[in-house]
Parts: sequence; C-alpha cells; structure tokens
Amino acid sequence: MRDISTKLGDIRFSRNMINDIVARSMEAFSDRAELLNYRGGHKNVRVEDGEDGMEITAYIVVRFGESIKEVTEGILDSIYDEVEKVTGQRPAKVTVIVTGTAAKNTVKRHIEVSR
Repeated sequence: MRDISTKLGDIRFSRNMINDIVARSMEAFSDRAELLNYRGGHKNVRVEDGEDGMEITAYIVVRFGESIKEVTEGILDSIYDEVEKVTGQRPAKVTVIVTGTAAKNTVKRHIEVSR
C-alpha cells in the first residue's frame, strides 16, 4: 500500500487502486497495446514499495505492426503522469514488459523497458 500525508490527514492507496490507475492510463493505447501477458491473462500489473518509492511493472502485448519503442515510451509517460496526477507522488520506477505481439496468433516476446 502507498500512504500519503496531507494537511487534512493521511490517504492510503491500495495496490488495486494503483492497478486501476495504470489500466486507465493504458486506455489511450487500446488500439495499439493491451494490458495482458501472452497467455491472455488480464490486469498484469505489479506494484511494489521500493527504497525510493513506488515501483510499477506493467505487462503488455503490442499489436503487430506497431512500433514497440513508441508504444512503450508513450505508456511509460502516461503511467507516470496519471499516477502522479491521482496520488500526488511520482513513481520511483515504471517498467513496461512486452510479453508478446498480437496478430492472428500471439507471439511470445520478452522486451523490458523501464525508466
């Protein structure tokens, strides 16, 4: 869980809430990537409390023909911005792992991009 202190009191963000924020930040990329692994599992987001703050890992499948670099960079920016907007704190680290590319069949991949 992530706790934030304000003048009005403490606010607690559960991992599920952070998962929902990440899923919402992915909506702009719904035609280019999906938040799932190559087996089709949904909601593949891991949230951990690191030494420097919240660390988020998102597992995605990119549609065939899309630039993996453009998609992952856009998703990283979107996750950072959305989490900071909602929680008031910027994540210490966000990692996007491309687990596959989707066409007629999903092809397994493992490409990790983090910032």
